[in-house]
Amino acid sequence: MSKIGVSLCRVAIPLGLTIAFVSSVTAKKTPAISPTGREIFMDRCGACHGEDGKGNGPAVGALKTAPGDLTLLAKKNGGTFPSERVKEIVGGWADLPIHGSREMPIWGKLFGAKNPADQQIANDRFQSLVSFLESIQQ
Repeated sequence: MSKIGVSLCRVAIPLGLTIAFVSSVTAKKTPAISPTGREIFMDRCGACHGEDGKGNGPAVGALKTAPGDLTLLAKKNGGTFPSERVKEIVGGWADLPIHGSREMPIWGKLFGAKNPADQQIANDRFQSLVSFLESIQQ
């Protein structure tokens, strides 16, 4: 290798490592973008409830019990969207066997929190999902 090549390597390698390190540190300090309610719904609910929330997802054929039409929640509750009931179901606090046991809810740890900062993130996720569900009511 020529002297110029060796000199470039001496500069480029440390510079590249420095840039990679600074990028990784910066990425760790930048808060992650929270998923939207629709994104949470599509990721965790869409397979059964369908893209439109009407209970017609691609997994329906494999289910023993047909999923509910989530666009009718307000209609079935006298015209008022039952946000607290939705939170109880999504949080795994309500006894709804079709969604799995409390030890293994279908949503995993998406809405769980181990400390106050995580609790705020979980609350934001709850609110995003509830707002999305409220937005698709008929």
